[in-house]
Amino acid sequence: MPRFCCLHLRNFIVLCKPWLFMSTNKIYLFVLFCCCTSTLFAQSLTIPSKILQEQRHIWVHLPPGYNEQTSTCYPVIYVLDGNVHYKYVAEAVDYLASYDVNRMPRAIVVGIEHEDRGKDLNLQHAQLPNGTQDSAIRKDMGAPLFTQFLQQELVPYIDQHYRTAQYRVLIGHSLAGLFALYTKLNAPQLFNYTILISPALGGINSQLTNEFDRFLQHTNTPGKYFISIGDEDTIQVKRIVHILTIHNKSLVQFVYKKYDDENHFSVPYKSVFDALKFGFSLWFLDNYSDEIVSWSMIEQRYAKLSAEFGCAFIPNEDFLNNMGYKQLRARNVKEAILIFQKNVSFYPNSANVYDSLGEAYLKNGDTKLAIQSYEKAVALDPSNENAKVVLTKLKQSQQ
Repeated sequence: MPRFCCLHLRNFIVLCKPWLFMSTNKIYLFVLFCCCTSTLFAQSLTIPSKILQEQRHIWVHLPPGYNEQTSTCYPVIYVLDGNVHYKYVAEAVDYLASYDVNRMPRAIVVGIEHEDRGKDLNLQHAQLPNGTQDSAIRKDMGAPLFTQFLQQELVPYIDQHYRTAQYRVLIGHSLAGLFALYTKLNAPQLFNYTILISPALGGINSQLTNEFDRFLQHTNTPGKYFISIGDEDTIQVKRIVHILTIHNKSLVQFVYKKYDDENHFSVPYKSVFDALKFGFSLWFLDNYSDEIVSWSMIEQRYAKLSAEFGCAFIPNEDFLNNMGYKQLRARNVKEAILIFQKNVSFYPNSANVYDSLGEAYLKNGDTKLAIQSYEKAVALDPSNENAKVVLTKLKQSQQ
């Protein structure tokens, strides 16, 4: 049967007037539960690192439906300074991946905590602009080691323990933005998409922009970038943008945004939202468009998405259901049957896919097949009164 979707309740709650929260104790408790549901998918882990010779704390946010859809794989978004940015990044991902918004696929979010941020993220051999060693730099700076930790320990750990796609994103703000760029230069295949938010590229770190220029001149896999700043000095960031512009071959994709109404510390929130939309821009499809699409068009689209994001993606159940009903309303019954059949193959444990297929068979005059589909729908969901009523009438008509 047709399904009518709406925005997640927690997104609606934000728009509610305060008196709705206080009308009854039951409503208040229900709202509180809805607001907290996202935390149910979070895991707090400590993993040992031989490279860093210490225990490292991470958070892993699993998308809604992860445990139910056991054949689905997910892109992974790694968030540096996870103790600051992890929670709202995970919320942004879930919102943008919701059926109504559909700006990106559902994704796993990994937040990385830094007990000694400077040690993890600063460059070990920083130099002054004149090329001499800066004696003020600590000797134990570990950007090279921390990159090795990501490449040889953390990413393999996540890939081993979770169903990951081969599409990875790294988000870094300020000093972490500097490190994210450093990692791209020194482990270019590790992350497909690098998000640099107000990266600390000035002063002793300015040499990294020259290295980035040389990197783009010689690489065949430059990657994808989002660069943003607030109302701050932008000399080195402008250099990065200029370098990306002059090397803007067909392989280079980047966006630069300046948020004049934000400062260095407030700019990450808006940046993450825009960066995720850009990084997964190929994914967007308006699920409520009036366009009627065939199964062939759907198949081609998802083949392209699978190639782009390194995973065999399948269409959303509700999306296929809606596309099938659009074909039914357009009297393209055979095409509707094909789409509903594909939905059954993808989601064989859903009662609704059989209910919809039964309706299409009925419109095509295939009473026997319609009965079989409705019987399956009722077997999977005995509370499906619509299927029961239709099934009873169909069986009576066969007597």
